[in-house]
Amino acid sequence: MKDKSLQKIINRAYEFNEEQQNALDQGIITEEEWYEINKQHFSSHYIASDNPRGQSGHSGNEHHYFQSHFMILEAIHKNGSFIDVGCANGYLLESLDRWTKSLGYYSVEFYGLDISEGLIDLAVQRLPDWKDRLFIGNAMYWKPEAEKYDFVCVKELSYVPVNKQRSFLERLLNHYVAPGGRLILGPNGEERETRHLENQLSKWGYKPTGYMEKSHHNNQLLARRMVWFDKE
Repeated sequence: MKDKSLQKIINRAYEFNEEQQNALDQGIITEEEWYEINKQHFSSHYIASDNPRGQSGHSGNEHHYFQSHFMILEAIHKNGSFIDVGCANGYLLESLDRWTKSLGYYSVEFYGLDISEGLIDLAVQRLPDWKDRLFIGNAMYWKPEAEKYDFVCVKELSYVPVNKQRSFLERLLNHYVAPGGRLILGPNGEERETRHLENQLSKWGYKPTGYMEKSHHNNQLLARRMVWFDKE
């Protein structure tokens, strides 16, 4: 699958999520079926891509990927452990590991979690030395078996149904983030004039500890935004 085809899928992602949420709200599908449908939908399209960026859900070239994700390093402020929740094929973990080492940055051990067995299998094939750091599980129910993580990164709260997104945020903070650790939300793109994520967090009574924004690489109306929360 070429990047142009993947872009069409990504452009339809919001429509697809809305369709599934409506079906859940109307009782047409159960919550368990919601997770299964989403897993099958995105896994099949990601795995069909012909490059590791596409297999991680990104439609652009390597330069665009760098522009979109390098900002995560701004939220890494100490040595520690980092888990990507929804890691797909592990390309973000691989990239962050490469960037931190090339810059002589903090020493970070990277881990990944994804609901898709197929994507984790692909991640293990690509990163065999990390096979013990890549986990299969639904983040809404999965818990770290040993220690919690210093950095927990989740790009989308839409990994769970709308009515579970606040409890998902709280679960990540309570069960994933170590004391003194940090929960990172994003980076993801939205229209520059909107503040959807920040407004939602404000309604829930959550004020981010940190915030970062970058211009979108090819659209002046869009912005790449990331927020984070520090845990005492």
